[in-house]
Amino acid sequence: MTYSDQPAPWSPGERPEEFTGNRTVCGICSGTCGMTLKLVNGELSATEGDSEHPVSRGHICPKARALPEMFRTPDRLPHPVRRAGSGAWEEISWDEAFAVLSQELDRIGRKYGPEALAVHVGHAGVGKEFLPYAERFCALYGTPNFSTCGSHCYESKSMANMVTFGKMPIGDYARSKCIVLWGKNPGSSAPSLVNEIAEARKRGCALIVIDPRRMPLAEKADLHLQLRPGTDGALALGFLHVIVREQLYDKDFVERWTVGFDALCQAVEAYPPEEVERITRVPAGQVQEAARLFASAPAACISLGVAVELSTNGFQAARGVAALQAITGNLDIAGGAVFLNEAPLSDLQLPPLSGVKQAIGADEYPLFHRISRNAQANLYARAILEEKPYPLKGLVVAGSNPVLTWPNARRVREALSKLEFLAVIDPVMTATARQAHLVLPCASFLGGDELWESSHLSLEPRIGLAPKICNDGGLPTHWEIWREIAVRMGHSDFFPWSTEEEAITFRLQALELTYDDLRDMPEGYNYYRWTAKKYEKEGFNTDSGKVEIYSGLLERHGYDPVPSYAEPAESPLSTPHVASLFPLVLTTGARRLEYLHSRFRNVDSLRTRVPEPYVEIHPSTADGLGLKDGDMVLVETLRGGIEIRARYTPSILPGVVSMSHGWDEANANILTDDACLDPISGFPGGRCLLARIARE
Repeated sequence: MTYSDQPAPWSPGERPEEFTGNRTVCGICSGTCGMTLKLVNGELSATEGDSEHPVSRGHICPKARALPEMFRTPDRLPHPVRRAGSGAWEEISWDEAFAVLSQELDRIGRKYGPEALAVHVGHAGVGKEFLPYAERFCALYGTPNFSTCGSHCYESKSMANMVTFGKMPIGDYARSKCIVLWGKNPGSSAPSLVNEIAEARKRGCALIVIDPRRMPLAEKADLHLQLRPGTDGALALGFLHVIVREQLYDKDFVERWTVGFDALCQAVEAYPPEEVERITRVPAGQVQEAARLFASAPAACISLGVAVELSTNGFQAARGVAALQAITGNLDIAGGAVFLNEAPLSDLQLPPLSGVKQAIGADEYPLFHRISRNAQANLYARAILEEKPYPLKGLVVAGSNPVLTWPNARRVREALSKLEFLAVIDPVMTATARQAHLVLPCASFLGGDELWESSHLSLEPRIGLAPKICNDGGLPTHWEIWREIAVRMGHSDFFPWSTEEEAITFRLQALELTYDDLRDMPEGYNYYRWTAKKYEKEGFNTDSGKVEIYSGLLERHGYDPVPSYAEPAESPLSTPHVASLFPLVLTTGARRLEYLHSRFRNVDSLRTRVPEPYVEIHPSTADGLGLKDGDMVLVETLRGGIEIRARYTPSILPGVVSMSHGWDEANANILTDDACLDPISGFPGGRCLLARIARE
């Protein structure tokens, strides 16, 4: 039965006219914050933090408080739209929209082969239940080119930890004696963690912050190391040098549970604190002090932010940090880096069809493809414009805005304009949607059923249900859209679930739970109990069963098997000829609590808090350039330039400038590069570029 044969599955359910106290979990980001909602006549009128939620404990951010306003923004699309022959947009029915989409996908597959279609799911789809179903559809269609925002977020550091330990750990703040925030700013990305850090500080926990910007947590830290962006790998090797030289490592753990310590000792000889200071600009004394403080703590943990991996040496930098946690014996102990299990959900993965070509990026970045199972989206523009390794003719984008969030935005925009078919699934007309041939609006997370899971945040990992709260304009959910696409394309046998409730019950089989069970557990189901040092019984999930400081897997792929450092592709040291013309170090992508990547600048209350983009610059740097606070300036890199307002801040390292991304009127990704990528992960170096600034 197809969409046109049955009532829409998203028709309004029976809800009380007025109901207060709906409990759910916010689906805006991965913070897993509990909320209570007030509905009046079926419409969301207010949100509050859920003080009983075990993860967030009452915290919600300005974005969650603005949810009622998000429902009322005038740029939300009420119907699908198609670009007419004249170039104008025309509203069409849902039946027409699905017919156009399925016909175009069928045409591309028949004419060029299924690999000519790519499907990309952005940050708005991270952790959402529709993502594995979209991947399942790709397997049935026959395209290997399924990708996510993991092409430039999180996946690189996850890979580095998996290669080293077999799993990605999280920090146990509650029992730690030393917390290191390395390129991570929870105040903007995971505010509920700020309270955990504050509580740990009251119990005597030391705090080290590593960041070129002096954010609020750095003001309260024991040590703040302001490094030149992109030099995290050198700093990690400098820490290791001090710890090895002064024999501050855990000798018993190193001897029993690591492979390659001797090779590491040789590698770090070249990184004494004085050399690290030359590279990173962090004073040698601070390098020594921080290394000693971390290594001497009875239990310590490092939280690694996305800033570290957005460098052309980001993977190896994350490997260096992993080695730090290992040789100090801070793995799977109370207060250290602990290993948790994700909820065991039913697998939706299907084997690839015979004769399927390699995914885009599989040849250049085989380890990224092997671990993530995804194509590398940073190479899509090349496949479209240069037809390498083969032509890409169609693209479906769900919950992503590549024009504002992918590197080298001008090239991305040009590539999208050359596609024969571009479909976007998004509730608003984004910069990317404006280039599309078809736009399908979707419901927010409050308009459907979602699973949430907290193993990335909490030592008592839970899985729970964020149930459908409201009708949300009668729009379909992402899940319903992907199911309908699959049915229209003849794959109903592989999508037998008629409702999200049925699909969720299927996913919960291994836990012996159902949709109804979770609906009655607003605080979630605690499916796993952490115990210390599981490796003593199970070993590590690596080829050797130990921590692989020396990785045979990396060696077999032709990469450096021990953590290593290479200068960013653009830097004062690696490209002095470029630095002579572009003398500033630019770091892009700093998060603002009010926004998430390119989302929510259409919400008036949030826009009032941060009304315009700006570039942060140290007063001494600005004085040297003849700039004043508030000047409109032109920021340029080798890729192009953007006009933006300059804002003085003494909190940033002199010679470094910083800006957030996601602004349509000042797109930071016009400045970033998609040519020089991390050789292992394929990640762009968006946090470490060379730039110049002049007054407009």
